[in-house]
Formats: sequence, structure tokens, C-alpha cells
Amino acid sequence: MELSNAKADRIGIKNILFIFFISFILVLPQIMNKSIILGADSIFHFNRFYDTYMQFRTGNFSYFQTNFGFQQSGRIINALYGPLLAYGMGALLYIVHSWLKFQVLTSFFVFFLSGYTMNVLAVKVGSSRRVANITSVLFMGSFWVGKWTIDQNFMSIGNALMPLIVLMGIKMLKNDEENLQVLQLALCVSLVIQVHLLSAAIAIGVLLSFFVVSIVKNDNKLDLFFKCVKAALLSLILTFNVWWALIEVYTGNSLYGPYPSNLAKSAVNLSLDKPDFWHLGLAVSALFLVQISLLVVHWTEFTVINKVTTILGTILLVLASNLFPWEFVDNNYPVIKTFLQFPARFETMAFILLVLGLNLSILEIKTRISTEILTTFTLVIALLGVIQTYGNIQNLSVRCSSGSPVANKTNVIFKSNNDSEIKKAFRSNNLKRGLEIVEKPTPDYMPMPNLKSKAEHSYAQYNEDFISTKNQASKKVRGNILVISWHASKVGSKKKIPITLYKNSILTLNGKKISKNEMKLDRMSVPTIVSDKKGKNVVKLEYKSKIVSKVSLSAMYMCWGISLVSYTFGRRKRHEVS
Repeated sequence: MELSNAKADRIGIKNILFIFFISFILVLPQIMNKSIILGADSIFHFNRFYDTYMQFRTGNFSYFQTNFGFQQSGRIINALYGPLLAYGMGALLYIVHSWLKFQVLTSFFVFFLSGYTMNVLAVKVGSSRRVANITSVLFMGSFWVGKWTIDQNFMSIGNALMPLIVLMGIKMLKNDEENLQVLQLALCVSLVIQVHLLSAAIAIGVLLSFFVVSIVKNDNKLDLFFKCVKAALLSLILTFNVWWALIEVYTGNSLYGPYPSNLAKSAVNLSLDKPDFWHLGLAVSALFLVQISLLVVHWTEFTVINKVTTILGTILLVLASNLFPWEFVDNNYPVIKTFLQFPARFETMAFILLVLGLNLSILEIKTRISTEILTTFTLVIALLGVIQTYGNIQNLSVRCSSGSPVANKTNVIFKSNNDSEIKKAFRSNNLKRGLEIVEKPTPDYMPMPNLKSKAEHSYAQYNEDFISTKNQASKKVRGNILVISWHASKVGSKKKIPITLYKNSILTLNGKKISKNEMKLDRMSVPTIVSDKKGKNVVKLEYKSKIVSKVSLSAMYMCWGISLVSYTFGRRKRHEVS
């Protein structure tokens, strides 16, 4: 199979308009009902974006320390979790200044990006415009893409970029001057790393699989190896802010991880009913089984690319399901519980690979009647998926419009139980108001003094320290410094300050630097400070990284700019030549 040439990878205005139309249809229920949907991860991510929004609004930028979101606790989140996109989301929120508009626009963006990248992948492997459009609809209507609208699940955005990762893998198999380019490979991988770390881990695993097969099958092994090494080195530069922040924060602190999930109970399985978190659903199960069966029946006729994508997709499907011994992993490798959390997350990459395999099967099966049957089958599955996703969003929009906008109340703490007040708060021009009356004590990346002092119930500990605490104090932001003040009744009185301290956190009391040895830290490194004067006391909290600074970040952003300009001009030049 030959990849399409430079002109063919431009998917065309008709395809783009088609994807635009389907994306608009899928967000229409929210627009018509004017409903904000607060799913499982909404409060967590809204706090992240509110923090970067306020940085843009006030000009008080702080890359590591959270000074505006998450109860102004000084915790570190965005530096470890999709930092580039967090600032992009904050910038969008600054422009629209509305949670509803923000949610609708980002949902539209995720649907459109998913459809566009899948269309590019399908067209690039030689699919007709019709089949490429069907494939786009199939992906846009899939469960994990729709999870952004329903839950603000960040993996949906990582998933939207995954077709580009698969395309890079296919280009490795071809490995010629036209197909595998160092800059393109580095940019794709770097973008996923800047968006979502777990998606990046899965993407790199898939690329490594393609790389191994490519090394075995390709005659020009040395050229392929050095291209990938160059791309990896460039990607390290373009993601310097991510990996260095992870090294610095994780090596210098003991941290609370994401909630450990039971892996065996978080896997997905083939099913005959509607798709949900634990079930593929009848339509998708049938699609996967058809492609796997086609590979077995037509093994000698299918290309290497079809074989590799289908086998890799099948392996990931097994990893996503209980066919893999997740119970054994649960019992013997508990660290995976917090990093992966849900094996079902492998499903989305399996989906892309097996759908691509079906695209290739349509191209490679020679009889016209078989091709038409497969195309019609894929169209039916695509329509069922998009109808199901539309129905889920419509039902949820109506429910959140007429009742509480909080669709998932797990671990949510309400400062008001009045649905009208909650809706009014999230539609207010004061974007902080909604986050003040609907809070979630998510402890991810919070520090602890040491592993022995780890709280048994981390959500309850966070709630005690930052949400339900009586130890409130006045908090203001000056530059990248969080300023906390309170009145002491006498010299030597103790005050528990609702902030948290990391290894590189710098704390001053009334202008004097104080060390962690001079204070008592609780199970989330929240300090209790002894006042050194009667009346107003002022504590200032700042985080100073050893490496990540304005200068190093500016250098990285400059590298991004140069890389994008170089890629754009190179792409234009190739189009002119072709």
C-alpha cells in the first residue's frame, strides 16, 4: 500500500465543512438548552483553567504555584498536567468570559479535532473521501471522544490527537523522504505530551511497536533509527517544561497520586447493549470482531500495514479488557492503579487502529460487492454511534437545565443545595462564584511531609484542610507570590494556614524566611505557624524552580515557534513541488 502524496493529504474544504456540521450538531443540545454540564472531572479542570484565566486577567503569572484556583492553596497541578493546553484553555476562558460558552466551544473543538485528524489519517492511507467522512463520524461518535462534553475527561483531547500518532507509525513503516519527517514526528509526539501525559505514554508505546516492526521490515534501518533519535531529541526540547517539572516535583517530594482504582473492575468488555465505561456496546463490538475476522480470513491478501494496525489494535483491546490478568496486576503492582487507573483507557487507541484496519480492508478486498457491504456496515455503525452520543448529550443537557447542573456528584461538596443558585453561579460573570459553592477535594499531586505521614483518606484530609476549614485567612496575589494575612491575638499564638508546601516552596513570615523545621506540617504539608507579633501577620508563599524559569520557558516557546514555521514552509514547498 502506498501512502497518498502531499496533495492528497489535504482533506478538502467539503470534508472540513462536513466535519464542522457534525461537530455543530453534537453540541446543539447544550446550545438549545443553555445547559452547563458538570461531570466527573469538570470541577477539577475548571479550577485549573480558572487559575490560568486569572493569570491572564491580572498579569500575575505563576507557572508552578496555583494562586487562584483550588482554594488558593499554592498546590502544583498545571505544571504537571498538560501545561501548554492549560494556558490555552485559560486564554479561551479569558476571551469568552463564560463557563457555558467555554464548555460549548471546547466541546465543538474536541469533536472537530477528532473528526479532522481521523479524516487526515483515512485520506492519507488512500481511503475515498466518502469512506474518510464515514470514518470521521465513527470516531466523533465514539464513547471516549464524547467523554469531554459529558465529563470533561481530559483523555478525550489526547484521543483527538491519536490518529496523527498512528499516521506517524505508518510513515515509519514506509520510511522514505516523503513519508517520515523528523520535524513532523517530533511535533506530533510533543503536542500529545503537552496535552495529556497518559495519552502520551500510550502513544509512545504504539510508536515503539511500529518502530520495532519497521526496523525488522525496512532495508534502510540506520536511516530510520537516526530519524527517530533526532525526533526524540527535538521532542525533549519541545517538552522540556513537562519532563523537568515532573522530575523536580516527584524527586523532591512525596506526593498523593490520583485515586487508586480497582483495575479488574475498570476494564471494558464486548457487550450486546449500549456502550458505556465498562462495555463496548453491540455496534462497536461487531465492528472490532468483523475486522479481526477479516484479517484471519484474508491474511495472505492484506498488506503489512493492515496486519500491523489490526494486530496492535487487538493487543490494546485485550489490554483494555478482562482478558488481560488485571487482578494479578492489582495485587502485585499497585503503582499502576494510580497512573493508569482504568484499563478501559486503552480502548480508544484500539478503536482507532481497528477502524483504520477496516478502512484498509475496504481498499484491499478486491470484490466490489464486499467493498460495498463493508462500507455500508461501517456507515451504519457510525450513524448508530453519533446518534447515541447526541442522545446522551441531549438527555444530560435537559436534565442539567431543568435540575442540578452537577451531573456527577461523587466526592462533590456543595456549599448550596439550591439548584437554581448553582446554575446562576456558573452563569455569573464572576467565574469564581460557581467554584466556591461546588467544590471537589481532589488531592492529586498534593505533598506530604513523608510517606509515613500519608493520610489514609486523602479526600477527607483535603476537605478538612482547605474546604471545610475554620482556619481561613485573607489571600491576595502579587506577581507570582501568594500573600496570606491574619490577626493574631498575641505573640506566640498558633495559626494553621490553608496552603501547602513543596520542597522548593519559599515561605516568609513578616519579612523573615522560615524553614519547614520551624513549623508543624500536617498530612498534606499544611503549616501551623507561630506568630511573632500581635496584630496583623503576613505570610508570603512562592515556588522557585531550579531550572524552569521565564528564560528557559521563553527559549522552549521560541523552539516551538521556529519548529512550526519551519514545518509550515516545508509543507508548502512540498505541495508546490507535487
